[in-house]
Amino acid sequence: MKKILISTGGSGGHVLPAINLFEHLKKDFDVKLYTDVRGAKYIPEDVNRTVFDVKQAPEKIYLLPIKFFFLFYAFIKFLLHLSKNKFDTVISTGGYMSLPVVLAAKIFNIKILLFEPNSIIGRSNKFLLNFSNKILCYDKNLKGLNQNYIKKVILIDPILNKCFYNKNNSINTNNDILRILIIGGSQASLFFSKNLKKEIIELSLKNKIEITQQLSKGFDINNYKKDYDNYNIDNNLFLFKENFLCKNSSFDLAITRSGASALAELSHLNIPFIAIPFPHATDNHQFLNAKKYADLNCCWILEEKNFKSGDITRLINQIMINKNDYLEKKNNLNKLNDNQNWEKINKELKKIINDN
Repeated sequence: MKKILISTGGSGGHVLPAINLFEHLKKDFDVKLYTDVRGAKYIPEDVNRTVFDVKQAPEKIYLLPIKFFFLFYAFIKFLLHLSKNKFDTVISTGGYMSLPVVLAAKIFNIKILLFEPNSIIGRSNKFLLNFSNKILCYDKNLKGLNQNYIKKVILIDPILNKCFYNKNNSINTNNDILRILIIGGSQASLFFSKNLKKEIIELSLKNKIEITQQLSKGFDINNYKKDYDNYNIDNNLFLFKENFLCKNSSFDLAITRSGASALAELSHLNIPFIAIPFPHATDNHQFLNAKKYADLNCCWILEEKNFKSGDITRLINQIMINKNDYLEKKNNLNKLNDNQNWEKINKELKKIINDN
């Protein structure tokens, strides 16, 4: 049985796809996941993992020598580690942690696959392209990719948790109630927690709604809930929960940041969404993720830099009036995800790994 190493770390945007990859591959391969301390908090205990303390210097030009030293130290650490632990394939999901792992793997002539779920290639993966065998991605128009590496690209379906493949968004039998989901990704969204409550309350004055909302750390759920209760808004408030949509998918509309995994899950569940991309995402990748769906007429985009009080209320009111636009987006999402299933994706991944 081939031994596979998945290298990940940092934010949930890197780690959660790595966990899904692990679940897809563990039946056919001996799979291990390497992560840093920061990424470990997202990984369930039943995942075969090793946690490394990989230090990263802040993104300051004058700290480049320290950054290089940390990277070189980590490279030597993984060089020694891989000399004792043999792997046939290394899969990088990006992030700083993957740099020294992939570079060390190259020394031992290990097959290297890069995994890029975003619509623009991440900085680590871009740097590692020259050392890789293939790059797996969701977007056929992947931005930031040098033409010299086009032949390395393999387009794959989004890799989701297994629970999503046998799940459909339930039909709302009560057309008088609009079920809204607000999610901000693994790091939540302070902007959402600060600004959207007022919008939802205003919306509720003329509409019957149910709200399910992820709050940022630091917000008191009970106090937040009281404000909704005062306006008789049915509400379910929570902090970040991994695979929340596996158990809760009965929504008509979502308001979301634009991480690749979140958009893929909403898309698969056929839930039209209003994307408000995180404006400080590296290389503006969240905006580009959302734009991919907007170009296919599957979502609406509001940019935070242009956001004004009342924007969400006005847009949702327009959506409720123009049902044809909403239904068209829902239909486009359905077409986009037609014929996606667990077995098909497993078969694709197995072939990619076994190909020389």
